[in-house]
Amino acid sequence: MDRLDLTGKYEGGKNRIDVKIDIKLSLIQFQEDGIYHVYSPAFDLAGYGKTATEAMASFKVTSEEFLHYTTNKGTIFKELEKLGWNVKNKKKVSSPSLIDLLNKNKYLAEIFEEKQYSKFDQTVNLPVLV
Repeated sequence: MDRLDLTGKYEGGKNRIDVKIDIKLSLIQFQEDGIYHVYSPAFDLAGYGKTATEAMASFKVTSEEFLHYTTNKGTIFKELEKLGWNVKNKKKVSSPSLIDLLNKNKYLAEIFEEKQYSKFDQTVNLPVLV
């Protein structure tokens, strides 16, 4: 499986902030009707394609857009909190456990109950707003 490199950059005024923190993110890969899907329960985002590589590339684009948009709007930590993340003073961020997500996310429960899937973990970078 390709390594997932996600970046989010905040460009505010004259200063550009490129400080990042690493987090471990669980991704679920499955097929449905001949289409490959890569789904992040922690971000509630997905990518898809005709191959596993295309699905990962699609997921990377979707995730980067999410990070870029929410960082530029200054809402990234509010969005992560809405998704169940633990955000402490914007320098300590942890994703919700897969068990917690499974209990709260009907789509994830459906994947686990009805689909053949594989789970893998990737390290991703989240921007830090100073």
